[in-house]
Amino acid sequence: MTPSQEAPWLSDTTRLLAAIGFTVFVVLTALSMLGPLLIDMSQDWTTTVPVVAQLVTAAAVAWAITALVVGPFSDAYGRKPILLTGVLLISLASVGTALAPNLETAAVFRMLAGVGGGMVPPTCIALIGDIVPVERRAMGVAVVTTQPGLSSVVGVPLVTLLAASAGWRAAFFAVGGVLLLCAVVLLIYTPQRQGQRKPLVLGTRLKQVGRFSVTWLLAFTNLTVRTAYGLIMTFFPSFLQVTYGLSTAELALPISIVAVGTTCGLFLGGKIGRSPHRLSLVAITILIATLPGLAVFTVHDQLWLTVAVTSVFMVLVMPLATLLFVVGTEIGGTARGTLTGILSGSGYVSYAVGAGIGGLAVANIGYSALSFALVASTIGSSLLLTFFIRTKAEDRAREYFQ
Repeated sequence: MTPSQEAPWLSDTTRLLAAIGFTVFVVLTALSMLGPLLIDMSQDWTTTVPVVAQLVTAAAVAWAITALVVGPFSDAYGRKPILLTGVLLISLASVGTALAPNLETAAVFRMLAGVGGGMVPPTCIALIGDIVPVERRAMGVAVVTTQPGLSSVVGVPLVTLLAASAGWRAAFFAVGGVLLLCAVVLLIYTPQRQGQRKPLVLGTRLKQVGRFSVTWLLAFTNLTVRTAYGLIMTFFPSFLQVTYGLSTAELALPISIVAVGTTCGLFLGGKIGRSPHRLSLVAITILIATLPGLAVFTVHDQLWLTVAVTSVFMVLVMPLATLLFVVGTEIGGTARGTLTGILSGSGYVSYAVGAGIGGLAVANIGYSALSFALVASTIGSSLLLTFFIRTKAEDRAREYFQ
């Protein structure tokens, strides 16, 4: 193929990847923006931070359930309708949260946001697996998996500044509006399904993927590492406010620095994903992460030391989050959407686990208990990944799904 023949394909793929990346960026901003707003929201509704933090749990549970079942639908009917529906649901939920008069109403809209969230990132990853060649797929997947970090670097600080100047409700209105624009862009650039529609047979597809033990080994590994991420995103902003007396606006810079570490870690996972020793390398970084993890919520006297330690922790932990999806897209075959949906669901179960355990720990012990939760999470994911390597689970999964 000549360069002139390659250019249109590259151009189309690049535009679609850009649209996917920006959409996931906004979606994850919509789902992770509660952290720096918890204190303002709790004051508005006359309750406590641990109670309002359970809005994260509500969204995460809905996300996990939706991601589990939406994969077979995208495998059967195509990625585009699922993707558009998910984005529109999160837009509606963001506006609804902005209008919510109380915590109970907000919980309903956060669950709706979770339903939409369960549709978008896993479907995007499956779509990349459909259209991007194997040799470029690891970095294509990284376009999606780095968005949690980028949304924390740019999206959440912007939301924080907007909330500081115009109130937390204005931040939710703004995110809802941007998501409407994302839906229009995706409508234009997402390709229609090629070929005949496959039969749905929801139970059969889930059974095919779910009865294979490696599926759940991947899912539980993802759950443990994402629990650490969920703890940081949910409780680190309020920890800084309580410990160092920062205002909502002053949170923007520390959160951005930690988010840079998160983004670097996720991007590093895409780079490592092309290495033949990728699983062993990430198992080592996860184990090393226990050291800074122990210090994240126990350093109380130096703000920037706390921020630096947390950033290092995220650099070491987050490559695994990208790598698991790279493996999933490579081994999933025609059940790629179902497998990535289960992986995404397990990730957002971890948000519920992190918010629930973290809320109880903060309410009964204090923020320092969260560091021990981070250490348990990293050790658990390292052990599971080591077992995955020693049992040659990747080779067995590739053969099974093919």
